[in-house]
Amino acid sequence: MNAISVLRKKKMDTTFEGLIDLFVATKQTEGKSPFTTSWYRRRLRAVAAFLGPKATLKDLTLANARAFVAHLQARETRYEGHTTHPLQGGGLSAATIHGHVRALKAFSSWLAEENFIPMNVLTKLRRPKLPETLIEVLSEEEIEKIFTSINQNCALGARTYTMCWLLLDTGIRASELCTLTVENTNLEHNFIKVVGKGNKERRVNFGMNTRKVLLKYLTFWRPQTEEKTLFLSNEGAPITYSGLAQMITRVGKRTGIERLHCHLFRHTFAVKFLVSGGDLMTLKTLLGHTEISVTQRYLKLTQQNVAEVYSRHSPMDQMQFKKKQKVAA
Repeated sequence: MNAISVLRKKKMDTTFEGLIDLFVATKQTEGKSPFTTSWYRRRLRAVAAFLGPKATLKDLTLANARAFVAHLQARETRYEGHTTHPLQGGGLSAATIHGHVRALKAFSSWLAEENFIPMNVLTKLRRPKLPETLIEVLSEEEIEKIFTSINQNCALGARTYTMCWLLLDTGIRASELCTLTVENTNLEHNFIKVVGKGNKERRVNFGMNTRKVLLKYLTFWRPQTEEKTLFLSNEGAPITYSGLAQMITRVGKRTGIERLHCHLFRHTFAVKFLVSGGDLMTLKTLLGHTEISVTQRYLKLTQQNVAEVYSRHSPMDQMQFKKKQKVAA
């Protein structure tokens, strides 16, 4: 056996867990956010668990990958082994399974690029088709219900109120909100600087009412600490994505808006921005999208607001005819 064959055999015997660590480390050096690297790790560890503790690189085959996808589709529970969510029935959504396949295909592609395998073995692995569902963004009544349900006269309530308000007025991602710093919150010129996907920094404006909400929070409720992150946990550490998600879930249950989640604020912002006359290119910049095609998806979401907007702007409803004396024919 020559040296190349020996080296290839050693690579094929590398444990799956070890390869996941290398892959995640590579993503970190590429500037991927902690949220993104954690997303990859969780999904790839699910594959490792399916393949078994003794799985190595040679177990990464198209047949095993398809068996894993079938296993996910057959699941009848959600949040299995999750640290914060209790186990629930109902199976996994198509979007969740789609995410697992994306992570697995990215992993296989990286293995080929790094010469762990001679070719990408998962090229033919297809992502499950996602249903085209129309997202029901928050109505004005629901938005009012959310903010009137939050007690602003305590530290926890003031933080929740401010975070929800900022999400809705800027459309930033939940991960961007969690990493926002006091230094990058400019109350004088009404903008924040956030670090988005690919470690790219961008400037996002906010309105005068948001300025008032932020100023009140910073003046009266944020703990006096040297910690730079704007929003902190009860222990004084930067709030995590999981902590924010749980907070939003509690608000949703309290108000009866069960579909409420972090990203729904972003969807609602985008639709409200377009419906009120905002343009796609500006929205693309505000949301931090790389491709305009991603932003264009929000045009579909504006359809559900057409009736609401039309009811306020019907041409004939706006007309006020002067009463005239009837003339006999």
